[in-house]
Amino acid sequence: MAQHGRNDDFDARRTSAASTRRAASQTPRGAREGSPRPVNAQPARHAAPRPAGASARTVNPVRPVQTSAPAAYAGDSDYARNNARYSTKKRKGGPWRVVFVIALVVLVGSLAALGYIGFTYWNGQRAYDDIATENFTPPDDVAGATLADFNVDWDALRAVNPDVVGWVYVAGTSVNYPIVHRDGDDSYYLNHTFGGDTTQQFGAEFGCIMLSGENNADFTDEVNVVYGHNMANGSMFAQFANFTDTGVFNEHRTIYVLTPKGNFRLSTFAVNRIEGTDTTIVVPHQTSSQLAEYVQKRLDDSLVTPDPAPSAASDIGQVFAFSTCDNANDDYRFITFAEVVEYLPAGASASISDATGNGSGTSSTINPNDVSDINSMAEERAS
Repeated sequence: MAQHGRNDDFDARRTSAASTRRAASQTPRGAREGSPRPVNAQPARHAAPRPAGASARTVNPVRPVQTSAPAAYAGDSDYARNNARYSTKKRKGGPWRVVFVIALVVLVGSLAALGYIGFTYWNGQRAYDDIATENFTPPDDVAGATLADFNVDWDALRAVNPDVVGWVYVAGTSVNYPIVHRDGDDSYYLNHTFGGDTTQQFGAEFGCIMLSGENNADFTDEVNVVYGHNMANGSMFAQFANFTDTGVFNEHRTIYVLTPKGNFRLSTFAVNRIEGTDTTIVVPHQTSSQLAEYVQKRLDDSLVTPDPAPSAASDIGQVFAFSTCDNANDDYRFITFAEVVEYLPAGASASISDATGNGSGTSSTINPNDVSDINSMAEERAS
């Protein structure tokens, strides 16, 4: 009897071990290596205790219930998720990376272009500052100075550029430049500096301050038109664009034009905004009545109110016009008009007033009309 019980126990243990091996063989590899069990999987159950007196052969151990789909290997799942994220990022980063590179190239190119343009502004103005320092120094007290106190080294300037014919200076502004002239040519000095340099249309085109090619080079015309660029850094003739403000205009009424044959002191009387195609401004040679009409038109169309008031139109015998671009609309020009109130011939000790005899002289006032009459009388007597 005892021997039979031992055999039953052995058979039960052998049956239980076999069941365990079968369950293990049906368990996914990841689960055997410690991965979490599937949610629906039932743990393997050991055979229930056998009731007393029951035969071991009647034991039917319950096998673990297998899920319809074994759980995926944890390592495989993590790899799949990471790979999916990487693939998504790669797909998204591809075109954006190209856009970023293009934007970076554009940014670098723009900064380089701005740097070059800034350099051309600095270099162009530096060249003119050097010319002014070496060849012209205004008097310390401009308001109390006479025309004889303004001196220019014409020989040194001609050695650099033989086209030089004058110098324009407005105290308290950046207007302090040599004036050049080419007979019949108003284009060459639009993009050539005083030293002959040009930026080839890219960068700051300073050009030169130039007397119109329609004028005589010695400033003897009734109307003398001087051109200059309106530069973005406030140099060249940009100041004349600011004269459209009455307050600024009245602060700078005096303009000096210095020439190898003599020095002019001018007083501004009007600012006009003119179309660039207008042909009524550059009219160098005019009779007295024509000039009076010309001046009156400039006064009527003026954007500013001079204070103190200028001379009457009929009393103005010679006009200077300083023209620059309206940068807001390049089809228009701002032109500042000025009358001659004093002229000092080179080497003279006395100033001459304007052609009508108006104005004040430094030591005496001489009417050019009187000089002409005296010359005529002398010729008649000699004949």
